[in-house]
Amino acid sequence: MGPIRYAAEEISWYDVPGVRLVGLVLGGLLLIAAIRSMFGKGGR
Repeated sequence: MGPIRYAAEEISWYDVPGVRLVGLVLGGLLLIAAIRSMFGKGGR
């Protein structure tokens, strides 16, 4: 029997659809927040 291989070693984070979706949503929210704060419409 060879060395034990874990599933996490064989797969890239970019191959998991959920990770890309979460990154896209978080990136969009951060971009919108940055643009709103630039124009002084922070909402506070």
